[in-house]
Amino acid sequence: MSLCDKIYREGYIIIKNIFTREELARCGKEIGNYIKTKKTLKNGGGITIPDFIKRKELRQTAELKNNKKIHDALKDIFKGDDYRFCSHNDIGINRVVGWHKDKLNGPVSKYETINIWSNHKGEKHEIVKVLIYLEDHGNNNDGLKIVPKSHLTAEINSQGYIQLNPEVGDVIIFDQRITHRGMSKQVKYPRILVSFGFGKNNIFTDNFEKGTTIRQNSQNNKIK
Repeated sequence: MSLCDKIYREGYIIIKNIFTREELARCGKEIGNYIKTKKTLKNGGGITIPDFIKRKELRQTAELKNNKKIHDALKDIFKGDDYRFCSHNDIGINRVVGWHKDKLNGPVSKYETINIWSNHKGEKHEIVKVLIYLEDHGNNNDGLKIVPKSHLTAEINSQGYIQLNPEVGDVIIFDQRITHRGMSKQVKYPRILVSFGFGKNNIFTDNFEKGTTIRQNSQNNKIK
């Protein structure tokens, strides 16, 4: 089964060994140094750094989004190179967030002008998130929980969820409409998640990018 078929049917894939432990350890150190001296945004009992790719102090972590193996996978998922990085990017540290789908919510929901579970002039919603955990979750349940196939419906229902256990260096890619959540309670060690959004070049991605850019700008204005 191709990556495209699996994303369409199941809503997610895990790609093993994209990064080395050394690469991600350097990113972890860079992030650790950043939060010691810079303001961050409280979120979900932890902190978030929205639109972090614009911060020169996090340049090494931002570079993760350009990894060739990730883009080889994305070209399979999107059946070619007609896709783009669609502005969503953040670093989350020790956040506890309930079941949700990654879509435009609150004030920016108005930019979702077309139902993301519909077809529009031959186009459909094709936006994925690339998740990179900087810690090993191979032997614990503090990583991502998802409901397979839940990207096919707007309903948020956690019934039938599975626990993913990515190891250091693995990358999770999922249709951003999938029902998911991270850890369900706080842990004593730092749990850092780096995420990027990519979408097919169409109106669904245009809408999401516009709303996301406005949301991230608003978040960053709160921490200046």
